[in-house]
Amino acid sequence: MRLVGTNVARTTEGTITVEFHGEGNELVTVRMSADSVHDDENAVIFAERMMNDLIAAHGTSLSAGSGEGASIGETLAAEGPAKLS
Repeated sequence: MRLVGTNVARTTEGTITVEFHGEGNELVTVRMSADSVHDDENAVIFAERMMNDLIAAHGTSLSAGSGEGASIGETLAAEGPAKLS
């Protein structure tokens, strides 16, 4: 996904939502406790770390900082069918 924008929103439920917008209406949303971060910049950093941890748990690496590489569709196709634990 090529990143084109990021939004941070605080909810009345005590959570923060970070949205990563990509070309072609792609969207990745990460929600976290408002207690986890103090400002919007830290929320984006925390969300990126959460995604990296998730990717690492599934044995796939994220190309850091380039904004280019395989699409999520290409990555999923290369990994084959998902395995549920």
